[in-house]
Amino acid sequence: MSIIRRALSGSTRAITPNQAFVTSTAWTNDSSRITQSNALGIAAVYAAVRLYADTIASLPVGAYVRVNGERRPYYPRPTWLDNPVPQNPNFTGFDLRHRIVTSLLTDGNAFLLTIRDARGEITEVHALDPRNVEVGLNPDRSPFYNILAGTGTSRLTADEIVHMTLFATGDDQRGLSPIQHHARTLGIAIAGEQFSEKFFSQGATVGGVVEVPGELTPEQAQEIREGFAGRHEGVAKAHRVAVLSGGAKFETLPIRVSELALIEQLGWTVEQVARIYAVPLALLSVSTPGAQSYASVEAQLSAWLRTGLSPLMIRIEAGLQRLVIGDTTFIRFNPDALLRPTTLERYQAHAVSISNGWASPNDVRKLEDVPPYEGGDEYLRPLNLAPVATAETQAKASLYATLIDAGIDPAEARRLSGL
Repeated sequence: MSIIRRALSGSTRAITPNQAFVTSTAWTNDSSRITQSNALGIAAVYAAVRLYADTIASLPVGAYVRVNGERRPYYPRPTWLDNPVPQNPNFTGFDLRHRIVTSLLTDGNAFLLTIRDARGEITEVHALDPRNVEVGLNPDRSPFYNILAGTGTSRLTADEIVHMTLFATGDDQRGLSPIQHHARTLGIAIAGEQFSEKFFSQGATVGGVVEVPGELTPEQAQEIREGFAGRHEGVAKAHRVAVLSGGAKFETLPIRVSELALIEQLGWTVEQVARIYAVPLALLSVSTPGAQSYASVEAQLSAWLRTGLSPLMIRIEAGLQRLVIGDTTFIRFNPDALLRPTTLERYQAHAVSISNGWASPNDVRKLEDVPPYEGGDEYLRPLNLAPVATAETQAKASLYATLIDAGIDPAEARRLSGL
């Protein structure tokens, strides 16, 4: 088995929660140690990571080549963009991009294992579990990657591994994990959720005191406590009638749910996660104080596209750049789909592009997945922007305008008017 195949076999092995983030020692307490698994169990973290991953993975992506300053589609289109692992047709390009984003936002690193053919072109691209990859430097400062493979490791070079980082400083070879770096904040969130779960699972009561006349031995006190709790503790047993004898009385502690500020704690968690991942609160289904207008939400979405999505897309594009051959070839996402909030605004933009010669009618129909029509490949422009014309040209232009007003097809009108 080759070193690459050994690495692949190791990248798919099961990882237990105890093995996740073995280098991290940050925790709030023993029951809320921060790992990738339990951090994603925080609803706000899961929502933020899923939002980025789903959005970027669903964007159109293509390969291009720049010729004399003009961007043109790269042919043939790289097969790995749509089918990264030919042996597994269920693993699509969407899945690959989704895992890249998820790895970056949880571990701070994304590692792609590439397999090339004899011509040097990519035939397979595998997303590795970043927790199974160790990064180091050779004496000549070139990086190497130790990948856990079964019971051993496989060492690969930068020719076989594409390494993307989310946030790195100085000479650090690995990117900084958002989950590890903000372990204290996320630990408080987990501890709050654990407290809330225990609070409500015990009947949404803080507890109470059973008063019994006289002195009790430790065994008698334990028996009374366990007997009372066994009959009345828990949501399923809440509001049951209690019967006490021997002069015993039960008194609840004077603590109200409102004093625990559970709702405020949950809101604080969402705000902190939104800051960590630069996500507008509106996208996490959080209403800020005061009524939000459509314009304010739209402004937040526009800001998120510039300050959140765009930098992440550029990082991924730069990493995928290595997977296409040639100095002038590159990978680009197309975020235009995110900028089309309504059908009317989209059609108005199309009208402006056609009337000013930026696009032909068939160009627009292609964007809308509508079949082209004959004569729709011509580019139009306003007549008042044409160069100073002779009398003959002006007459042709006037005839052309008259034919257009009469509903004649633009191509036929040009032929009849002699333009």
